[in-house]
Amino acid sequence: MEKAKQMHKVLIVEDEILARFGLRQLINWEEHGFVLLPDAKDGNEAIKSILELQPDILLLDLNIPDVNGIQILEYLKEQHIQCKVIVVSCIEEFEIVKKALKLGAYNYLRKYNLSAEELLEILDCCKLELEADAEQEQKPDTYTAHDIRYEEIISHSIRDIFERAEEYHMLICILAQNQPIQDFIYLLSDCVCQWLKEWRQEYLRILKGSQCGYFLFENTLQESFFQKLLKRLKDNFGSEIYIGIYEGKIDNVEALNAAMARAEQITSVSYYDREAGIYYFKDKIPMAEYSPREIRQLLEELKTAVDDFDRERTENAVREIFKLIRKEPYIRINVLQRIFIEMLGIYSIAARTLNRAIEEVWIWNDNCHYQKLMMISSLIKMEAWFLEFSKLFYRNFLIEYKSSQSDILKQVFAYIDSHLYEQVQLSKAAKEIGVSGAYLSTVFKKEMGVNFIEHVNRRKVDMAKKMLEEGELVYEVSERLGYENSTYFSKVFKRYEGISPDAFRKKYTG
Repeated sequence: MEKAKQMHKVLIVEDEILARFGLRQLINWEEHGFVLLPDAKDGNEAIKSILELQPDILLLDLNIPDVNGIQILEYLKEQHIQCKVIVVSCIEEFEIVKKALKLGAYNYLRKYNLSAEELLEILDCCKLELEADAEQEQKPDTYTAHDIRYEEIISHSIRDIFERAEEYHMLICILAQNQPIQDFIYLLSDCVCQWLKEWRQEYLRILKGSQCGYFLFENTLQESFFQKLLKRLKDNFGSEIYIGIYEGKIDNVEALNAAMARAEQITSVSYYDREAGIYYFKDKIPMAEYSPREIRQLLEELKTAVDDFDRERTENAVREIFKLIRKEPYIRINVLQRIFIEMLGIYSIAARTLNRAIEEVWIWNDNCHYQKLMMISSLIKMEAWFLEFSKLFYRNFLIEYKSSQSDILKQVFAYIDSHLYEQVQLSKAAKEIGVSGAYLSTVFKKEMGVNFIEHVNRRKVDMAKKMLEEGELVYEVSERLGYENSTYFSKVFKRYEGISPDAFRKKYTG
């Protein structure tokens, strides 16, 4: 006799009637093995329905009356209620998404433009796991999970991990490229633990540093198992996730260290921006211990370009350095980091010759540049950082460099700065320093690449940005900088910054 098709109960928790109707009409629920319970329009109705009807799956909006979605997730966790929760919400703030996932939400879908295919894919995953859980409940509960610090393993300060299991046969190292927040790996590892718990898979989590997560297994798991895990992590976090796997007998600390060294090679794969996914490491990857021979010549070219304050040659040298690095994978990350530190040192020396410092340059909301180079974990992002840094370096220090090379420019820059709060005219500047207006115009355009008025406008806009960030009103800034009226000032400001001064002020003052 054919086994009856199991139906899974789904509860929609949503206060907007059109959204509830849309979810009900999005797919043919019964055809796919689901039965819809009466909708809950607020948090109180949701909790009542959860207790009375015991749904298998919740489609939960976070922004609902009475008891909000986060509070419902907290309630489910406190009461140990087993239910797959799919958040369907228009809220996209990372901290709220992170909190929902940490409280046990199975997945997070954007309410707007939600497709039937996207929803059905997640529902099918839930259904498979619910059925797997039901099968596991029929078996003896032998599931165990443990956390241990790596320092405790190598110091033998606690009971030997090989007393509980004489040997292990698989170790994975997991990381996310360009992690969005500090200690992101712990959030990622917690999600892995939740997945393993749902599948009743025994594991030992090894806590080591804040870059990678490590998991040790007694049995060998199929790649398809990790493909499902990878999909869950990508759906939850949207990051580029890498998993390095070592298979082999691990029966002592020495073998464990060797296994971790193999799996940790995923950091180099990620650093070189290989495609995110699952990688098996049986042996060591051939990895260069020293810089490429040609790197010294390229660093000299970079130094010459920076010393000459030639932005185009500098950017070309930067691109050639990264092109050379990618030509010979893999080079040890610590070797690459020494190259990048030496590159930054070239800029630092050039800045000091002008009595300035590279810490005056802010890039990506940070001026701790040496520390930043240690944190970037992608060659693509590292190259983008250096190119952006070069652009800002020249913009910040060009005046000082040109002043050191030309007495005329030194005088004209001093004149501009002393008259920045009034209308600055080329003829008056030329008369002040004792040259003709035509000669000054020619020299200025040749040396600076822009004409005199363009440079003055740029300086005034830079000063205006500081004033607006401090809360001054647009008309006040316009008057202080010597513009005839705020309309003309706004036009100039927008031409350089792409937004109006009023919009800029609101952006930085809230």
